[in-house]
Amino acid sequence: MAESQTAATRRSRLLLAALVPSFYCIEWLLVAVSASLFAWLKYRGLGVEQIWLLFWAGNLAVSAAFLACNDRLQVDFTLMQALRRGTEMATGRCPWFGKGLEAALCLRLLLWEGPFPLLVYLRQRLPSRSWQLPLLVTASGIQMFIWTQVYTLGCNGISDLLQLWKGGQP
Repeated sequence: MAESQTAATRRSRLLLAALVPSFYCIEWLLVAVSASLFAWLKYRGLGVEQIWLLFWAGNLAVSAAFLACNDRLQVDFTLMQALRRGTEMATGRCPWFGKGLEAALCLRLLLWEGPFPLLVYLRQRLPSRSWQLPLLVTASGIQMFIWTQVYTLGCNGISDLLQLWKGGQP
C-alpha cells in the first residue's frame, strides 16, 4: 500500500511539475493568438460586438477543455487550491485581511487568469455543481468584454501611430 501511494504521489508531483509551466505558457500563447486574431477580425470588418461573442465562445471552449483536463488528471495545475487554502488560513488569522485578499484575488482571476482558475478557486464554496456553469459563463463574458475593449484601444492606438508615421492625421 505504501509503495502504490508513493508511486501515486510521485506521479502527481511529476505531472504538476510539467503541467504548471505548460499551463502558463499556453495562457501567454493564447493572449498573443487572441490579440492577433482580434486585429485580423477587425481588419476583416467585424464589429466589436461580434468579435466579443466569438471570443466569449472561444474562451468558454478553452476553459471547458482546461477544466476537463484538470478533473481528469486530478492535478491542480493552476495552483488555485493551494492559493485558496492560503487565503482560508489568512482569513482564520485575520478575517478582514483574509476577505480583502480573497476579493483582490478573485478580481485578479477574473481580469487576467480567466474563468477556469476562478472556478477552481471557488469550487468548494459553490453550493452545488449547478452553480459552476453560470459562474463560468458569466466570468468568461466579463473577461472577454474587458479584453475586447483593451484590444480595441490597442488597435486604435496602433493605427493612429501608423497614420502619424505616414505623415497623416490620426
